[in-house]
Amino acid sequence: MRRHLDRIRLAPGFSYAEEHVGTNAVGIARETRRIALVVGSEHFTTPLHAVACASAPIIDRLTGRLAGLVNITSWYQEASPLMSALVWGAAEDIEQRLLELGSKRERILLQEFMAAQRHGGQAHVMIADDLTLATREATDLLAPSDHAIVRDTAAELLRSGAEHKAGVELSRGERATIRCRPVGTNGDAIVSISVTDQRESQPRSSRPRVRPADLKLAGTSTVFANLCADAAMHRQARRAVLVQGEPGAGKLTLARAVHFRYAPDKPFVVIEPTQNVARQCCSAPGAPHGTVVLRHLELFSDEARAAVVEWLDTIADDADRVWVVATTEAAAELSDDLLVRLPTTLTMPPLRHRIEDVRELVPALLSSSAVGRSVSCGPAAMRVLMRSAWPGNIAELAQALRHALVRRRGGQIQPEDLPESCHAGQGRALSRWESIERDAIVRALLETNGDKAAAADLLGLSRATIYRKINAYRIIDAG
Repeated sequence: MRRHLDRIRLAPGFSYAEEHVGTNAVGIARETRRIALVVGSEHFTTPLHAVACASAPIIDRLTGRLAGLVNITSWYQEASPLMSALVWGAAEDIEQRLLELGSKRERILLQEFMAAQRHGGQAHVMIADDLTLATREATDLLAPSDHAIVRDTAAELLRSGAEHKAGVELSRGERATIRCRPVGTNGDAIVSISVTDQRESQPRSSRPRVRPADLKLAGTSTVFANLCADAAMHRQARRAVLVQGEPGAGKLTLARAVHFRYAPDKPFVVIEPTQNVARQCCSAPGAPHGTVVLRHLELFSDEARAAVVEWLDTIADDADRVWVVATTEAAAELSDDLLVRLPTTLTMPPLRHRIEDVRELVPALLSSSAVGRSVSCGPAAMRVLMRSAWPGNIAELAQALRHALVRRRGGQIQPEDLPESCHAGQGRALSRWESIERDAIVRALLETNGDKAAAADLLGLSRATIYRKINAYRIIDAG
C-alpha cells in the first residue's frame, strides 16, 4: 500500500484538489466540508481506481476555518461504510480537542456568541481582532462590503463610550440599526443588526437619478451610486456641500467629475491650505457657474477660514454663484460658522465599504496608467485585490497597480506582480521590521506557488514558525 501511495503521489507537497486530479475524497471533503467516500472507479483518474478513500473535514469551531482533513485509504476491494464513520468520529474528536486547546478568551467569546445566537430571528456578529463569527441571519443579510461597515461602526461605538447603538446604511441601500455589546476588555464585541427600513421605494427627486457612469466614474455599488446622485443634485442647485471621507477615497475626483458633467467649459478651481486663500476666494466670483473646491478645509489657518466665511456670505445671494465644495477627512472638526454655511454633508465611503467596485476601478486605473499598452488584470490577481482591505483606499489601489505595471509590461497581471502588502489582510499597523518580514514571507510563498513547507525551507524557518507568522500577518493564499 505504501509503495502504491508513493506511485499515486498521495504525499506531502502534492495537491489533491479536484481541479488537479478530478473526483477524489480528499478534494471533495475539502471543497464541500462534508464527509466523502470514493471507491475504485468512482475516482476520475485511472491510477486511483485501485483504492478507496474516506475523508472528513476538521473545522476549527472558534474560527469556522478548515483546519485539516482526516483521510483513510484502503484497497478498493476492502472498502467499508465504517471508514466514513471512523473518519467522522476522528474529526469530531480533533475538533473538540482544538476547542479545548483554545485560549480562555476565545472560549468566552464563543460562549457569548452562542448565548446571543439563541435569540433566534436576529442577525448577530461576534467581532474580535482576529476572529469573526456570524449567525445565518447575519450571513444572509450582509454583503461582503457590509462586514467592513459593521466592524468600523462597532469600533467607533466602543471608542465613544456612549450608548452602543448607531444607524448605518448598508452597501445595498438598506438602513440598519447596529447595537454593540462589549465582551471583556480586549475590544471584542457582540453586534446585533436589525434592518430598520428597506431601500427607499421612491426616488429622491422627480428627475432621473445620475449614475456613476454618467459622471464617467467607475463603480456600481448602491452606496456610491447614491453619493453620486446626491452630489449631482446639489451641483445643479449650486448648493454648497461638505464632502468628508478617508484620505485617498476620491473626494476631489467626485467633485471634478460632477463639475465636468454639468459645466465642462467653466473654471474648476482647487484652493489648497498652502495657497493665499483670501486672494483665491476673491477671484472666484468672476467665474459664474464654475466650481471652487476648498480642499482639506480642516487644515486652513484661522485667518484663511475667516476669509472663507466672509466670501461665502458675499456669494450667498448671487444667482450665478459658483458651486462650493469643501473636503475634509472623516474625523475632522470644523467651527460652527463654517458648518452653518456648508449645510449639506456628503460622506465618501472608503473602498472597503464598496469593495465590489474594485472590479470596475481596476480596468479604469489601468487604462490611465498604461496608456498605449495592452495590460489587463488576470482573474487570480483580481481575487487578491478583492480580498485586500485598502486602508489607503483608491489611491493605494492605484499605487498597487502602478507597482504591478513595472513588473508586467504587457498581458495579464498575475498575483506575483502585485506588491507584497496586497497579500495580507487587514490588521494592526506593522512596524518597519514586521513589514519587511511579512513581505519576505509573501515573496517566498509566491516563489514556491503557495507551498508553505517549501517557503519555510527557503527562509530557514520551521514549519510551525511560518504557519504562525502567516496567521499573525493575515497573509492571504499567495499561491
